[in-house]
Amino acid sequence: MNVRLRLLASLAAFAAGVVAVIIVALLLAPLARADGDPASDWLLQRSLFVPPDAGISKGDQQALTSLLQSAKAQGYTLHVAVIATRYDMGAVTVLFKRPTDYAPFLSQEVRFIYRQRVLVVMPNGFAIANNGKRDPAEQQVVAKLQAPKPFHGAALTAAVENAVRKLAAAQGIVLPNVPVAASGSNTTTRDRILIGVGAGLLVLVALGVSYWRRRRKV
Repeated sequence: MNVRLRLLASLAAFAAGVVAVIIVALLLAPLARADGDPASDWLLQRSLFVPPDAGISKGDQQALTSLLQSAKAQGYTLHVAVIATRYDMGAVTVLFKRPTDYAPFLSQEVRFIYRQRVLVVMPNGFAIANNGKRDPAEQQVVAKLQAPKPFHGAALTAAVENAVRKLAAAQGIVLPNVPVAASGSNTTTRDRILIGVGAGLLVLVALGVSYWRRRRKV
């Protein structure tokens, strides 16, 4: 009887382990895909990928999205991926600061759903691809553009807007004016708040450690 119970207990433990492994695998699968190439996941459903470290405010992101929607309404469909740092590349960091290589790569990643233009904006330049392939004619348009310095906030927003307008204009399309928020000031204020909060937390931690040490001595 004891042998049976032990056998049943062992089988139950094994089954529980298998279920746990399956659950963990299912949970990690979407995370692994997102880490592989974040921009490709995002651009399957949206026209603009902007990572948090780019410093572009929500208002400016909405303005750029509206600009892209206006271009699409006039027959010029374009998705944009802003890549501010190596961390924004996920698992394909080897293509960081290689926009002319990353643009066709990204375009191929999304072409099973989206088969139009993809513009990549990196700290060292711009690149465009169309339906998984390089587009030499439109690349000539963006190759003349300079990446902003600093590659952050309002300056970056203006550079992306200018690139979209230049590409559309090359096709004879004039885009309407889109109000751009003062993202630079918003970002600065936010950074100051975060720095202040961080400093306060460090002070609290230091006080806690000091109190704990005094208690131990007592």
